[in-house]
This record gives sequence, structure tokens and C-alpha cells, in this order.
Amino acid sequence: MAERTFGWVQEAYVLGNLKRVVQLFVFNSPVNKTLREDKIPRLVPEQYGRDGFIRELSQEDMVIPYIHLKGRGIPKGYTRANSPCTGIVQAALPGQRKEYQSDWPADSFLRWAVSIGFLEYDRERDTCALSDAGRRYAASADKSLEEEEILTEAFLSYPPVCRIVNLLVSQEHMTKFELGGQLGFIGEAGFTSIPQGQILRGLKGAVSKSERSKLLADTEGTSDKYARTICSWLKQLGWVEQEEKQVTAGEGGGIYTDTIPQAYRITLKGRKAARRITGTSKYAKVPKRVLWDMLATKAGDKDYLRNRRTYLIQALASGYKSLPWLAAMLEKKGIPETESVILDEISSFENIGLSVSRVKDTYKIADKIQGLSIPSRLQTAPLHKSDRSVVKDQVRKRLEHVDHKYLILIDLGFDSDSGRDYEIQTGELLTAELGLKGARLGDTRKPDVCVYYGKKGLILDNKAYANGYSLPMSQADEMVRYIEENKVRRRDMTPNEWWKVFDDNVDEFHFAFVSGEFVGGFQDRLKYISDRTGVTGGAIDSVSLLLLAEELKSGRMEYDQWFDYFSKNDEAKILCL
Repeated sequence: MAERTFGWVQEAYVLGNLKRVVQLFVFNSPVNKTLREDKIPRLVPEQYGRDGFIRELSQEDMVIPYIHLKGRGIPKGYTRANSPCTGIVQAALPGQRKEYQSDWPADSFLRWAVSIGFLEYDRERDTCALSDAGRRYAASADKSLEEEEILTEAFLSYPPVCRIVNLLVSQEHMTKFELGGQLGFIGEAGFTSIPQGQILRGLKGAVSKSERSKLLADTEGTSDKYARTICSWLKQLGWVEQEEKQVTAGEGGGIYTDTIPQAYRITLKGRKAARRITGTSKYAKVPKRVLWDMLATKAGDKDYLRNRRTYLIQALASGYKSLPWLAAMLEKKGIPETESVILDEISSFENIGLSVSRVKDTYKIADKIQGLSIPSRLQTAPLHKSDRSVVKDQVRKRLEHVDHKYLILIDLGFDSDSGRDYEIQTGELLTAELGLKGARLGDTRKPDVCVYYGKKGLILDNKAYANGYSLPMSQADEMVRYIEENKVRRRDMTPNEWWKVFDDNVDEFHFAFVSGEFVGGFQDRLKYISDRTGVTGGAIDSVSLLLLAEELKSGRMEYDQWFDYFSKNDEAKILCL
């Protein structure tokens, strides 16, 4: 069975292109005919499926393999610029520099069409076919009232659209960062958002208009991208308007005000559509289309999480349930979980766009759920929670004062592709959550994070490694350089003057490395750094950092005690019991 991820869409914006993807499944539609008679014969080489594609597009009731629609990526010997067309959807979508798209945008449009119910995906056979809603959409006239109604129902069946609409109804005008910060599963890799204060601080330091534009366009988390993509759809429907917003936020000990252009305001038309999310006497409530695949994206044990969430959603959709009842139900399914886990899941269901009601100590999903089923291969197979998720849930129980969204640090510490997110979330935990001053710096020739309180300062480097971090000598030398630069503070040697993040009265410094796990002889390198600089430091894993944060925020620990954990030239290990 192929691994596909439906339910979350990036980089697919234009409704007209969505319609082209749907219409290719209608035999002899203009899109279908052009593909069969012109584009496929001309653009797709024979060895990449040309003749088979034409046969598949010639059927009255098409059932087409997903790989034939998406394409094969970049074949060996080619680059992105000259890669041949290897998929039907690639040929159906015009590119910017070529007559066809690459497989990534093709996949995005396919996931969009499946997620809102215009295409039906057969997981066992890895194929796509036209749904009844898709057939009606394909036949509707462009810009007609019929097309608008079909799109309205489709989008309101998609929970993340409902989440964005409801947020804008309640708060009226929000940036993509404000929306992204409230979209997705709480504390889970795959749903990251950039703290708005960090964006404002970066804009303050931008020296040119192009640098500002690049920062605003390129710096966003996955949830921010999802929010921006959804708002692009809603703009085309007339439900939202894009309007820049002036925002103010604290970061790095300062208060920053600037304008974010990617901000959105709900329209009167959008407010009218929002009434259909909850249902009114005039409009029946639109059932929500929830796909099993959308219930986890990046987690290593995503099948386990998807099953757990499926059982919870199905139970909550059937009526009001208490946390003990839900825990007992999961236990019978072979998924023992604590009430704290279940409570976070319920909050996450709201974050992805489901309507949750609470009466006393019971909860209910007030939506009719469609499309949610566990794949046959996983209905009876035993699934086990990963060791990382076990630890994560143990930490969850301990975090009574620290926001559970920071549990994402446990995932990010082992994700070698998420170094920037790891730095950002660490900086946000230490400053926004714990009240330390400082900021995430994270640019070339700067430490990742610097924080201070009173006279004590800490220079941190985040290191996300899949198999643990051993602190190589080259990176030990890099920390030595940071410490020495901070001592000397000469602009002619270090023009970026990163040390200005510290107040002038900070005079006692330590260093620290933060990672998912430490391996090898890292203690020797900690001692090496300290011997060369005369500054003591330490190392701390994500779990211990969270538990130490809880001690500080709960008031059980003073700030001086907190900094002392990074003065022993060893790992600061807090046991999770």
C-alpha cells in the first residue's frame, strides 16, 4: 500500500487549476480531449507511460493509478529545469517556464481534490476516481452560481477551512502567523508556526526592501503555509480579503511594531458562509470530511496516532463522553492512554476545525463525520506507540504550567531537517514561556539562541540529529569562538555584533548545547570548551529542558538555580518519572 498524505495542502492555490484536475476525469471534456490528443502524445515520453495514460483517459469511468497522475519526480540524469513530463496531472497544469508542472505541484493539486471530496482515493489500490461531487463540479459552468454552491459545500466539508473561517469570524483580522499558530495538532512535528515576535524582530533588522520581502516570503512554519494556502482559496471565493496588518509583539527584550502583508480579514460573504459551519434554520450543517491520513503527518508512529484519533473522533461524534469513558474505550482497542493525552487530543480536534461541545465533564464532536475509516490492514494489526511518543506523553503529565505546544521540541530534536524550527521553538520556550530575556539569533556566524536574566547569560546551540549528537570538535571550536567574541566584543572582528542581545549588566555567562539526545564523548568536548575559555557550560536534551522549564515556571525553582544547571560541564539530566 502506497504512503500518501491527504488532508493538508500547500502550494496549490488556483481554483481554475483545481477544476482542470477534476475535469480530466470526464471523458471528452475539453481538458480530457486536449490531454489525449495533444499534450500527452507530445509531452510524455513513451518510456514514462504515454500510451498507457492515453488508454486510461479514454475510459468512460476512469480509475487511474495515483503515480500515473502525479508523475515520477525527477528521473536520473535530469534536473528540475529539464525534467520530462511523467504524469497526467503534470501535463494538465501549465508551468511557469514549461508547458507542464513538476510532480510536486501535481501532487499538491491531487491532495487538494481528494481532501475536499472531488476525487475518491482507493487506498488499497492506490487509485483515484471521480466522486459525485467532483462530477457536478466538472460539469458546472465557470463562475456560475452552481459552481459557487458546489465549492462552498466542498470547502465547508474540509475542517481546516472551517478552523480558519471561525478564527477570522472571532478575531476579524489576522496574519498568517496568528492563524498558523492555532491550526493543527498541538505539540506535534508537522505543525509548526513561526512566533510573530521573531518575524517583527527580523524585520527591524532588515537593511533593504528585498531583505524584508525575502523574510516575509520565506520564513514560515508548516501550519503558517497551510493557513496561507487556505486563505488564498477563500480570497477567490470572496470570503476573505487580504489586507496588511500592523502588529506589535515583544521579542528579545524589546517591543517591535511592523506591518505584515500576509494578513486576512473576513468579509460579509465569509460571515454568511460561517453560519453554515454550525447550521442555521436556512442552511443545513455541512458534514465534515475527515480522512484518516490527515490525523498525523510527520510522526514516526503516525499510523498509531491516526488510529487513536480515529477511535476518539468516532466516539465523540456519537454523543457526549467523559475522559474516563474515552480512556476505557481506547484500552479495549489496545491503545492505553492517560486522560491528559485525551484532553490534548480533544483540543487538537478543535485546532483542525472540528466543532467540540462540552457539558460539565463530558465532550462531544458536534459534526457529522464522513470519510473516516481505518485502513483494512491496520484494523486488526497490533500498533505500538513509539518510544518517543511514550516519553512525550510522560512529559505531558508533568507539564502543568508549561504550554503543551512545546512538546514539539521532543520531535524536533531528532529531526535533522528541522534545525531552524528547533531553534525557533527553543527560543520561544525560554523567552515567551519562561520570561527570560533574549532571542533566537540563528543566522550565519551567530549562536542559535541567547538568553539572560539579571546578571546571568546563556549562549545556546541547538543540534537536531536523528541518531543523537556527539558534539564534534569543529562545533566545539565554534562555541569557543562565540564565547571569545562575547568577551572581546570588537565590531571590526565580528561586524554582526550578535552579543548586543545581552544587556550591558550581564557579566556571568555559560554555554549550552540542546539536542534530542547526546551520545559519544560529548563530555570531553564540553570540558575542552571550558578549559579554552574559562567559561563553564553544559548539555541538555529536549525532555530535560521541558522538565526544567516546568520547575522554573511552577515557582519551585529560582532563576539562579536554573542557570546553575548549565555550569557543570556535563549533561543536565532531569529524569521523567
